[in-house]
Amino acid sequence: MMIPRYRWLICLLFVFQYCKQPAPRQVTPAFYYWKQAWTGNGAETRYLRQLPAKKLYIKMFDVVQEEVSRKPVPVAIFKQLAPLPDSVDIIPVIFLMNNIWEAPDTALAANAARLLEQLCAGIPPQRIPEIQIDCDWTKTSRDQYFHFLQQLPQQPFFRQRKISATIRMHQVKFTTSSGIPPVDKGLLMCYNMGDLRKAGDHNSILEPATVQAYIGQQRVAEYPVPLDIALPLFDWSVLFDKGRYEGILRNAGTQELSDTSLFAHSGKLLYTVRKDSLLNGYPLKKGQVIRRETTTSQALEAVARLVAAQRQAYDPVVIFYHLDSVTLHNYPPDELQKIYRLFN
Repeated sequence: MMIPRYRWLICLLFVFQYCKQPAPRQVTPAFYYWKQAWTGNGAETRYLRQLPAKKLYIKMFDVVQEEVSRKPVPVAIFKQLAPLPDSVDIIPVIFLMNNIWEAPDTALAANAARLLEQLCAGIPPQRIPEIQIDCDWTKTSRDQYFHFLQQLPQQPFFRQRKISATIRMHQVKFTTSSGIPPVDKGLLMCYNMGDLRKAGDHNSILEPATVQAYIGQQRVAEYPVPLDIALPLFDWSVLFDKGRYEGILRNAGTQELSDTSLFAHSGKLLYTVRKDSLLNGYPLKKGQVIRRETTTSQALEAVARLVAAQRQAYDPVVIFYHLDSVTLHNYPPDELQKIYRLFN
């Protein structure tokens, strides 16, 4: 029989253990849309509802370095060919090539804001709570890029809206050299973390071990800016010739590479071309190697668990890259629901 005077100690231990459990977070599921035009594709619209996504991050244009003047110019400008879904907030994204900082333009912030405002003219202002800037800055371009970010809140279209910036894995690991962007929040890109151009039997899109090496035990938790999370939903086939990177083959999927008359499975992810041939119109030479990189649900879950374990005091948005009807059939909505709920 339990001695009564010890009961309060046991109750206290239960209370202490309960208080140690972190409170659940409110996670917002979302998608990127990285195509140049919105056509109102029925499959994509249905998937938005089924997830259900609350935000849609749309790339509005790229800024690249013009060849002659070396000045930054906008390209790949988004076209809205059908009504955007009214069930989600719209987050415009501007993608900046890192080499534009070699010849910086003092009017870039104003010009980018003006173009973005034109492209968003048909979207109710209250549905654009945030604007995101995507740039893989380096130690040498950091100051120019951060100065650009500091100018954005002064632009009329950016006022009263949050500004977020994409953060690569290496920028989380090497904060001293990378610096911390002056924005309201960041977006941790949990993909494209390996060397795409390096030959070998590795997955440059997503590897849990690589993620762990970048984020350590507390780098996400201790990052001084709140972080949303982006996870990949795509695959590609990378061509090498004698160890030299030749590019990405758009029409070489798992089904095509399973043709044993044309390809020999020569590694975990590698396929060697058996003979000179054409693959969907693309010429291949005997001896070339194709690395087939995919994003599996198992890898997604493993990476999500690693990142989710490093909790910030913040309710994150979990963004899947990207909303594409061809890719989405590989990812049933219930699988993605399981992934984003890991961040609760």
